[in-house]
Amino acid sequence: MSTQADAAPNGRPVTPAERRAFTADGYVHLPGLWDGRLSDAIAAEGRERHAHAAIPLSGPRTPVVTRRLPRRATPAASGPLLAQVHLALTGTARALTGRLLVPTFAAYGYYEGDDEVFLHIDTEQCDLTLLTTAFGAVGPLHLHPGLVGATMERLGQLESDPEWDRTAGTRISYPPTGVTALDGHVLPHHRPGRPAPGVQAVAALCYRALF
Repeated sequence: MSTQADAAPNGRPVTPAERRAFTADGYVHLPGLWDGRLSDAIAAEGRERHAHAAIPLSGPRTPVVTRRLPRRATPAASGPLLAQVHLALTGTARALTGRLLVPTFAAYGYYEGDDEVFLHIDTEQCDLTLLTTAFGAVGPLHLHPGLVGATMERLGQLESDPEWDRTAGTRISYPPTGVTALDGHVLPHHRPGRPAPGVQAVAALCYRALF
């Protein structure tokens, strides 16, 4: 397991171009926030914590018709290394958004046999969401700027509609030694889902604005 020093991202500054891209698009990739040692340590902790994962009691719940109910919910777990990284990236989160953000929660989300994520927006605890692959290989996340302002009920209607094009949206993949910063409480997103043998995990780090 990593030491406290290993757990610290390198603290590289957010560039003006990254701030402009996030403001314009609602997301931006922030590569190079840490090295391969920390990536390996996150992967190791993510695999070890899988045995302790449970279905979250709260979180986004897209209201869908019965036939579209997921085969299984996505279990989640946290860990001390992920918590250290979460805290260490607070300055990056504030610099990117220009807002006084504080950490709310961080977790590994585990996809077992399929990497589907229903169309949704993140909870109010996630004014900013930082995403990275912990281990394995999940498919691209699809972002839907044309659906900004839609209610969860509307997103559920689309998710329930067999005619809705699940390949639509802006496709993004997370950088291997950094995160994708997402305005997830505003920008609807989904992952269409594909068979994924074994277990894959994404780490999500959420921050809330104090005002």
